[in-house]
Amino acid sequence: MPMITSTETQVSQNPARFKMAEPTKLLTRISGEPPIGAGKGRRRNPVITTIYNELVSQRNAWFHVNIPITSKKQLASLRASLAARATKDNLSLSSASILNEQNKMIDLWVMLTA
Repeated sequence: MPMITSTETQVSQNPARFKMAEPTKLLTRISGEPPIGAGKGRRRNPVITTIYNELVSQRNAWFHVNIPITSKKQLASLRASLAARATKDNLSLSSASILNEQNKMIDLWVMLTA
């Protein structure tokens, strides 16, 4: 019976065979950690926290969200999470989105204003 290896092992043993056609950036490294006590009572999404912190530090400017959004449910969840945090800080969130027909993903732009 042949030994079955994991996907990770197969990729590491023969990277040329499994290389991606186009490089993607799914994760962005953040410096530091979330603040102590953030999200007491429930776990906060670190990706949304990072996005919101960037918006807070640079208000009144539009930003494109560089994470893959593949469904309207994901889009609604992301918008709701950002809007809820903005409301807590007495700020306003503006957003615009469009379906990218080439890659079948949704592009999202957001801006935080006072």
